[in-house]
Amino acid sequence: MAKILIVEDELLIAADIQRALIRLGHSPLEPVDNSEEALETLSENSVELVLMDININGEMDGIATALQVRRQFNIPVIFLTARTDTPTLNRAKVAQPYGYIPKPYTDDMLKVQVELAIYNAYQLPATRPAPSLTVAELSPEVPAPARSEKVDDFLFVRKGARWVKVQYADILFFESKQNYVQLHTATDQLVFDSTLKELELSLPNTFLKTHRSYIVNLGHVIAYEDGYVEIGKEQFLPVSRTFMPDLKNRLHLLG
Repeated sequence: MAKILIVEDELLIAADIQRALIRLGHSPLEPVDNSEEALETLSENSVELVLMDININGEMDGIATALQVRRQFNIPVIFLTARTDTPTLNRAKVAQPYGYIPKPYTDDMLKVQVELAIYNAYQLPATRPAPSLTVAELSPEVPAPARSEKVDDFLFVRKGARWVKVQYADILFFESKQNYVQLHTATDQLVFDSTLKELELSLPNTFLKTHRSYIVNLGHVIAYEDGYVEIGKEQFLPVSRTFMPDLKNRLHLLG
């Protein structure tokens, strides 16, 4: 049967899900309650399915974490949550889960959803690709709109009384500074209101989060060593263990 990770911030519910999966013949790992531990656990273990609550601890909620799981590990995710309101359902749909189990659940509900998810993910001819989302699609305040096919190679950031254009190719990295984000280029530093979680979902795939406080432009990475990347001119940025596997894969390390 399947090895399953439970991501649930209520310990009693997590333990109950774990017991239910064991009764159904599966092998659940020790549950975790936050996005960072979930990604770290998946990087260290071979897991076939993730049961994800939407309201979890950590920097990302369950929907954003599910997106990262699909992108980084290509592992199917089932949402297990008490939230069935329309805005939440709209956000959940764009993450392309393999199931959605409302609480309270039963063993039969778990059995059906888990078996269907495993069949669809591993026994059908092809799995679904991980979606590419925008900030608006994952925002809890608004439903997911139809996305434009247009891809810009720039953004505008406020500088004084003006908004100035910055080409993505010129950006070295983004740095989280408590309640704001600082954008670094070779010649300038611009500050704007945002979070790295929101920003990450709107950036092109040349950018990668390497640490809870940094998103780097892979095109400007000069060197890599376990624990940090060198970017631009003698700028050394930390790489946390959670994001290290994805970084190594994207840098195409040889030798």
